[in-house]
Amino acid sequence: MKKSICCKSKTYRMMIMMLLSLAFLLLIGCGNGNARDKDSSQENQAGNQTSGEQNQPAGQDQTSGGQSQPSEQRDQANAGQDQTSGEQAQPAENQTEGVRNQPENQQEQPGQQTQTGSQGNSVNQPKIGMEEAKEAALKHAGLTASEATFVKEEMDYENGRTEYELEFVSGDVRYKYEISGDDGAVLESSQETVEQIPGNIQGVISVEEAKTAVLSHAGFTADQVAFTKIELEHGGAEYEIDFYADGKEYSSKVDAVTGAILEYELD
Repeated sequence: MKKSICCKSKTYRMMIMMLLSLAFLLLIGCGNGNARDKDSSQENQAGNQTSGEQNQPAGQDQTSGGQSQPSEQRDQANAGQDQTSGEQAQPAENQTEGVRNQPENQQEQPGQQTQTGSQGNSVNQPKIGMEEAKEAALKHAGLTASEATFVKEEMDYENGRTEYELEFVSGDVRYKYEISGDDGAVLESSQETVEQIPGNIQGVISVEEAKTAVLSHAGFTADQVAFTKIELEHGGAEYEIDFYADGKEYSSKVDAVTGAILEYELD
């Protein structure tokens, strides 16, 4: 009986020892598992931190990419503006080139005109001046400069040559001349009496009275003017009187009966 009890107690002890061993192994295994879990969790945490650090710039890049998307849109918009400005600038450049080229063309054209003009000037350039032309006309008329009042002095081109058109008055005669600008030769000349008054008209004022009425109205004296035309017109109804004073030519009409001024103007 005692022997069986001892066997049983040994058996119990063995079982208890086995259980304790198993429990100890389980505890060791759990501890290792927890340690492994801790290590793996720490490794994962470190990996997550590392990947987080590595991914953080990517996140920033993503963030910046999200922010850069408007910048890309702005860049696209700026590119569109650049394209638009480029399209607008292209005509501007063309215009600039046109403007740059235009003066060159214009510079070339004046150069051509200058050459043509120089050729034209070599042909049409007068060899004598206005004063020499006036001297030639007075010499032909047999007058001196003090005896004549010039009422017209013009330079003109006729048939590829320069001509001077001159008109002057001396006494009651009006002279008209065309003088060559090359050698001062007289091309044309004519003269006419200033006062063309018929002598058979009765009941009208005299020429001197009509002239006095005009000068009084104009505010000139006889020595200040040169009469260029005095005619009795419309059957003796009115005088038409033109005169030259202060470098200007005046026209007037005077009633031939009363002496009233009918018209007065500066030509």
